[in-house]
Amino acid sequence: MLIEIHILQNHVPSNLNRDDTGSVKDCTFGGVPRARISSQCLKRSIRKSDFFESELKEYLSNRTKYLPEEIEEGLKRKYTPEKAGEIAKKIQGIGSSSDDSEGKKKPNEKEKAFKKTSQLIFFGEKEVKLIIANLLKNQDLEKLSTKDLSLKVHEIITENKIKPVDVALFGRMTTLEKFEEVNASCQVAHAISVNKHNVEFDYFTAVDDLQKKYEPHQQGSGHLSEIELTSACFYKYISVDFDSFLGSIGSDKILAKSAISSLVRAAVLSNPSGKQNSTAAHNPPHFIGIEIKDRKVPVNLANAFVKPIAPDSKLSLNDKSIDALAKYAKRNREAFSLPMKDQAHFVFTEEEGLGDEFSNHSFVKLDDLIQWLEKHTGA
Repeated sequence: MLIEIHILQNHVPSNLNRDDTGSVKDCTFGGVPRARISSQCLKRSIRKSDFFESELKEYLSNRTKYLPEEIEEGLKRKYTPEKAGEIAKKIQGIGSSSDDSEGKKKPNEKEKAFKKTSQLIFFGEKEVKLIIANLLKNQDLEKLSTKDLSLKVHEIITENKIKPVDVALFGRMTTLEKFEEVNASCQVAHAISVNKHNVEFDYFTAVDDLQKKYEPHQQGSGHLSEIELTSACFYKYISVDFDSFLGSIGSDKILAKSAISSLVRAAVLSNPSGKQNSTAAHNPPHFIGIEIKDRKVPVNLANAFVKPIAPDSKLSLNDKSIDALAKYAKRNREAFSLPMKDQAHFVFTEEEGLGDEFSNHSFVKLDDLIQWLEKHTGA
């Protein structure tokens, strides 16, 4: 089963996702500049959302380099700190980087490298506990050779088929040989604006409150700068291979139902953190469409906006984006004979019947849309 989520969300002037120069991320689509929010930015805002973390806390992972430290701490339950450190050092591919193995690091840097993996990796608390518990079962752990101990850890990691929810959804990519890569069951597109991207520059100054006291004749501000802002209505697209996700979490249907509901709620109600203290761009979506398919044929509907949307005297930018997406979705299904198991949508507008082309199930409350979704994910 494939679950596809389409979201339209209009933001006030903001800089939710910026590049290395501080500029608003953008792209060209349909020959027109568009504002953009990167896929990785959206995924992190979902992962760190209270709706996601609070509901699924014990089933989530941490992205860290400090796995060796976690293993060493666990081994201290049975061994002295010195002995635990010696055992952890033997686990090749966990605490040593490729640079270290080639003898490129200085002695003091090698000691630091042992405490970290050579790259960031997602690892769940349950996975760490499983490694530690299995190692502690071995009575001759300290006598094992470096090769045997490394193989033991590798076996524990690869034999564990139940992954943390966020790893099952968003995947785990690594080149460390002791870790298993996990293919993502969830795909998240870069969000692009349905309207033309126009950059505005906010020039600002900061006043030194005590300047008049100490330098009464001094003119000017204590600081001046500028930031880029844009106001954009974004189209967001997410697809989830539900069968793949279910398999990655050990076929736990109750957890799968909760996880998908939390994913949708987080995607809808969380926003990137960029410049939020200066812009407070916490604008909820005005449209959410969900499609359920038995056949896994994902369809990104961004081409509904290949011609940028602009408001007119009858409809606002929000309403015109709803109308364009709903009509395009219907035409797309008919043109390609795409079989749908079910579809539904949430709409926030004063225009009666707007968006009804998207589905026969129209909701005005997010909770009702999620309850509809749970009838499919909870089966």
